[in-house]
Amino acid sequence: MMKKIIFAIITTMILVPAVLAVSDKAKEPLDKVTFIHYADETLKLTGKAAKSPTCYKLMNVKWNSLPVSYTINPTNPQGLSKEFVTSSISTSAETWDAATSRELFNNVYRVDYTAQYGVQDYKNAIAFGDYSNSGVIAITTVWYTRWSRQIVEFDMLFSTKFSWGNADLDSTKMDLQNIATHELGHAVGLDDIYTTSCTAVTMYGYSHYGETQKRDLEQPDITGLQKLY
Repeated sequence: MMKKIIFAIITTMILVPAVLAVSDKAKEPLDKVTFIHYADETLKLTGKAAKSPTCYKLMNVKWNSLPVSYTINPTNPQGLSKEFVTSSISTSAETWDAATSRELFNNVYRVDYTAQYGVQDYKNAIAFGDYSNSGVIAITTVWYTRWSRQIVEFDMLFSTKFSWGNADLDSTKMDLQNIATHELGHAVGLDDIYTTSCTAVTMYGYSHYGETQKRDLEQPDITGLQKLY
């Protein structure tokens, strides 16, 4: 039976000034938002689902300095090759680039086998990892400046509790390019959308094994992106 994946958002605001991270460039404290994706129809939503009929929702934060560089750690216990992992993710990044006149993501990415999710170091790390909750398939955290609302970093984690691959070849796999494209939408400032009439868009908050439709952007995804860039 095909499992549905529920995309949920938890926004964590760091409230104690003494422990806030501070941007070296902007010299202002950083806040963060974390998108946590739950599987097996387990919905844990602390934010509010989007109600807009436009089929896109903005996070009201964006990058000021482009293009964005990112680092991929392709280490995984499932035997996925470095070439497959990096190609899937870079293709997802270029999908967003192709939808606007701005160069969003640097065409040249770094491969670093030591890169980790969740370390606020301005490296934009993308990695696999064993997340503690077995129902979570992927996580993206975005750090941004509190007052000027500029994104300064994103980190992304694909849970190794799930079986990843190319769903065109095996529909029982979670398609890496499909999910990465959705996650990178968060990385540039787009929120999840839950309106039931918007199921075809990349930023729609539900997915399933074997799904590939999020590899390509729909017009609402493009409209939201172009409002930002």
